[in-house]
Amino acid sequence: MYALVSKIRNYLFDKGLIASQEHEDIFVLCVGNLRVGGTGKTPMVEYLVEKLKDDFALAVVSLGYKRQSKGLKEVLLTDKYQDVGDEPKQMKDNFPDVPFFVCKDRNQAIEHIKSVLPHTKVIILDDAYQYRKTKPTSSVLLTEYSRPFYKDTCLPFGRLRDNRQSYRRAKYILVTKCPQTLTASNKAEVISKIKPLKEQKIFFSKIVYKPLPAVEGKDVALLSGIDNPQPLLDYLQGLCNVKKVLKFADHHSYSDKDIEQILKATEGLLLLTTQKDYVRLQQYKLPLLAQKIEIETDNNFIQNIKDDIREYFRS
Repeated sequence: MYALVSKIRNYLFDKGLIASQEHEDIFVLCVGNLRVGGTGKTPMVEYLVEKLKDDFALAVVSLGYKRQSKGLKEVLLTDKYQDVGDEPKQMKDNFPDVPFFVCKDRNQAIEHIKSVLPHTKVIILDDAYQYRKTKPTSSVLLTEYSRPFYKDTCLPFGRLRDNRQSYRRAKYILVTKCPQTLTASNKAEVISKIKPLKEQKIFFSKIVYKPLPAVEGKDVALLSGIDNPQPLLDYLQGLCNVKKVLKFADHHSYSDKDIEQILKATEGLLLLTTQKDYVRLQQYKLPLLAQKIEIETDNNFIQNIKDDIREYFRS
């Protein structure tokens, strides 16, 4: 049933029976996926911001998942994560000079940015691949190497929130969380299974964990409220002694009771968490260490994006 509804909805947008709004004089770059969670959207948005911000005036629009505020809101450094969502708060903390906004209506947010920040050239739409009411200039579709969309099915039997064939809307397909030992033959196999259209380009990326000397050789408890902490756990196994793993649901809002249980269960251990969890735990002032990550992609991925943006404004 979910697959049928998704297929009908996409058909209506594709045929123009439901309107998709275009935005002139601004390059709208959509970043998203076909499945529920876990493909690395937030690290990829941060990667794009880092690589593009010195060349183009840009802003970012997110939904602000689970935020308590309503309507259009600019993300401020003074905001709590409850006001704007944990991921927008994390991104703003990491890039304080870049404008971030949260809004359910992406078209409203884009028009607002064009009005109040008229110098903006690029707007990155975070997690908006299914938001068909906005027609992006270009789209980057993420799919996880170990759980690619072509091996998945729609909810409730699988984890796809969109039909597999929706990959055709993307100009770029980025295979994320690739193993460090990825070979040319591995890449060729994935590309053959995706079956990209002639105009589509496929790139590959991997997670790089930033050094954290404080945990090396120590007894550690990993506290995680993300979709899939296994890659982080695999990395830590060779760095420290992970004695306990406390796993909560993705975007979990920690309570006082949670904190009591966490402190009791991790007594005598270094407490390590993800950066997204750190944002949600700051208010409790726990003795936390946050493991930060970076993204590495094929060398020409960013250059392709930059070329697209420049060509858009030339034409």
